[in-house]
Amino acid sequence: MRAGYRMMVLLLTGVCLAAIFSPAGCAPKTRFSEGVLDTPEHHVQSGMKLLKLGKYDDAMREFELVKELAPFSGAYVGSGLVLGNRGDFKLGIKDMKKAIGLAETKGDKVDANVGLIRLYLLGKESAHKDWLKKAEAAYETAISFLPESSSAHYYMGEAYKEALNFEKASRLFKKVLDINDGYVVEANNAWKLTRKMQRAAPGP
Repeated sequence: MRAGYRMMVLLLTGVCLAAIFSPAGCAPKTRFSEGVLDTPEHHVQSGMKLLKLGKYDDAMREFELVKELAPFSGAYVGSGLVLGNRGDFKLGIKDMKKAIGLAETKGDKVDANVGLIRLYLLGKESAHKDWLKKAEAAYETAISFLPESSSAHYYMGEAYKEALNFEKASRLFKKVLDINDGYVVEANNAWKLTRKMQRAAPGP
């Protein structure tokens, strides 16, 4: 009897330990929505606004709230960008690849790949020694889903501008202006600047 009791205790202990150390035990804690504004979409929008303002801690809190609700691609795009702005490109790229894996719609897939472009643009060699090629690969993937993606053309244009390839940068900024569906002001300013740089560049 005592041997049987000890065996039962050992079995129960093993089950408990397995539950604690299982992958599910390491997953983000899930919770239920607490109101109409407590949705993944709302938190991601708020987080992106805070990110644009440079309020990285507040933005990250919004993205983490999303992860507690559901495995949502946009939350990992956001947290990846926060990490990149903090200089942690290794973890930022890891989160962005997680976003790509979770992306379901074409729009989500574009956003995640554009997020990668933005990370390589932010870090350049700190993000990857072949950062421009990596950005180009993400760009090609993004436009394969949505050829008229203003965000993809704009951020790849910025990447070319940083790489001093003003011809390609100018072409992409002009494409954003032709599409006329987002990033118009930014692309117009960047296009004027790259055109000026092209004219100032010494001839062959």
